Amino acid sequence: MADAEDLMRQIHFVDKREREYFHQAKLGQDTIDFLRSDVGRYLHGCAKQEIEALRDELEKVNPDSIWGRRKLRRLQKKAEAARFFMTWCAEAIQVGEVAYRELDEYRSEQ
Repeated sequence: MADAEDLMRQIHFVDKREREYFHQAKLGQDTIDFLRSDVGRYLHGCAKQEIEALRDELEKVNPDSIWGRRKLRRLQKKAEAARFFMTWCAEAIQVGEVAYRELDEYRSEQ
């Protein structure tokens, strides 16, 4: 991590806006790299499996009973947590892609 920080200090940014675009673009690329790593693939796979397992369990719940409604809410919250992980990763990548394009345009204007 110290190497990345040292490299960042060596980059000359025109202004704060360019620095922000760069950091956002780097975050997007870091997210892609993470999702391609063994840990990222594992966690993404776990989230997908969790949603599939919960979907199967949701089909068995009786929404007409008080216990069924409680279980339904509990299962929905668990699925939401797994979806949040995937959504946050996707958003970080999208923000990074937009920032990369903005950075490219911003530099060409300078």
